[in-house]
Amino acid sequence: MVYILRGLVMSDSASMEDEELEILLEKFFFKKNTELMSYSDSFESRMRDRFITYVKEIREAGTSEENNQILRNSKIIVKKKSRRAMDLVNVQAFLDRIELRSTDAEARTAVIKILKEEKNFKQVVENAEDGLITVKLPKMDLEKRFELADFIESKFKNYQKNVMMVKNQSMQQIRAGLQNEFIFGPDAAKASKEIEKIIDHYIKTAKLIFFVKHKDILKNQFKLTEEDDIVLARKMSTVAHILD
Repeated sequence: MVYILRGLVMSDSASMEDEELEILLEKFFFKKNTELMSYSDSFESRMRDRFITYVKEIREAGTSEENNQILRNSKIIVKKKSRRAMDLVNVQAFLDRIELRSTDAEARTAVIKILKEEKNFKQVVENAEDGLITVKLPKMDLEKRFELADFIESKFKNYQKNVMMVKNQSMQQIRAGLQNEFIFGPDAAKASKEIEKIIDHYIKTAKLIFFVKHKDILKNQFKLTEEDDIVLARKMSTVAHILD
């Protein structure tokens, strides 16, 4: 059973629905005290979209397609009829576990049998009240943990690059607006300051999420050396639930 590979797989079934994720992230979007200039308002909208995409990628990193498709070809008998298991059971893979949910008790019983007898999982626990089956996965060795940690870091760095790319585009638009007299000096300066505040907000929030994921992967190997990062990391608990 493989649960982490080189060239890690991003799985749709490991992710939240986009709408659910947006609701979860709503409190982390940039909040404006006053109405933004049109240039900075457009910039914030683009930053919000990229932030949501970044969080989805971080959430899904480390889950393998194999685990998300664990019941892909499995058939179960429910109400005396043969059914595809994945029609009745939702599967979500995490770093340390697979969660399978179904409101149908008969389906859960059949799936538990498959997990134990066909898939050879040893630690399978059912929470009937929540309609949940949890399969505990073997621990990753240190090499694979560092491999995944490097992958997560590359995602954060790519996000930073994307932010700077969008910033450059927005600043070019402001300069063009000045040249064509669509916007004047004081408003251009105000829009530029607003853009910097938006960048600061999203980069810091994205970094906190990166820290949480890194710590979850590296455990006691997780260390920060920069003073600013150490101070920022004190707020990790405010975003930890995003990755649950």
